[in-house]
Amino acid sequence: MSKQTPKRMKHYPYNKLKGELADRGLRQKYLAELLDLSPITVNQKINGTLEFTYSEVEIICDELNISTDIFRGQKVS
Repeated sequence: MSKQTPKRMKHYPYNKLKGELADRGLRQKYLAELLDLSPITVNQKINGTLEFTYSEVEIICDELNISTDIFRGQKVS
């Protein structure tokens, strides 16, 4: 019997966060360094494969001086 890797649930990508970074001329690498994560992990979190932790959201919002509302997901159809 072969083991199947469980599929990860995806959430809606954080397009508002992407836009905020672009508006400020920042790259995902900046968030990776800020959160002490790999750029790949940050990309997965922004694009919906992984979730940001509450403390990561706080750090991002404090650093960028933005509301946590930017992390509220949109309905996936």
